[in-house]
Amino acid sequence: MATLDTIAPPTCPACGAAGCRRSRWRSHAEHAGNPGMHPWRCLACSHRFVAPDHGSGGRRSGPLVVGVLAALALLAIIGGSVMVASDDDASTPAPAAATAAETVAVAVVDPLDAHFRAARAALLDSARDSKITAEAVARLRQAAEGGHTGAMVLLGKLYRSGVGMPQNYALAARWLGAAAEAGDPEGMVEYGRLHRSGIGVALDAVKAYVWFNRAAALLNMDGVQERDSIAVKLSEDELRRAQALSLEAIEATASQPETGSR
Repeated sequence: MATLDTIAPPTCPACGAAGCRRSRWRSHAEHAGNPGMHPWRCLACSHRFVAPDHGSGGRRSGPLVVGVLAALALLAIIGGSVMVASDDDASTPAPAAATAAETVAVAVVDPLDAHFRAARAALLDSARDSKITAEAVARLRQAAEGGHTGAMVLLGKLYRSGVGMPQNYALAARWLGAAAEAGDPEGMVEYGRLHRSGIGVALDAVKAYVWFNRAAALLNMDGVQERDSIAVKLSEDELRRAQALSLEAIEATASQPETGSR
């Protein structure tokens, strides 16, 4: 096996690896300022440093293949190949190239939901004034008219309470009914409460039970509690009719595509 008289490379002061190769002087001033030294670059971490020209072990002879295998073994230990920057580059390794098929996720903003969230945040702000409230209600109305059921529910509740806006039971029933018909569980509960109390709609305990029962079927716990609370006030015939109407409504809804926007 052929041998080659080589210079023992120094150990990298950054990572302690023994696999280093000669580099080039970056300038005449650097060369002149380091007599008896030579620039080196670490094959493991790409750190560039200046060390004695012959290292600490002087000159030695050894098989060339051994040195190559040692370098390959070192690269395998650190878990992958290392891209070595050119001698004039910075001392940090070059980053891995991105794949050509890299996919960038783009967030799609729903304008109706944006109006709803902005309005809700404004209404929850204790520092709001009449102007901010009016703007928030306008945003809610725009989202509700566009089909956002969350906006319908909040707008209906505001009309029912009359806080921050004139109380109007008819409009409360209109918006809460629209949300309930669109399949919103919270809208169903609120619309059922209107029927239970006769606010904006005719007093009808059976219809109230139906809306509470439909909300409960959609795993709304308020619907479960309200349904069970009103069930004890219904006669046997009313309860039987209310449950039959609930089943019919649920089956009819299941056969239609969803229309709610929440």
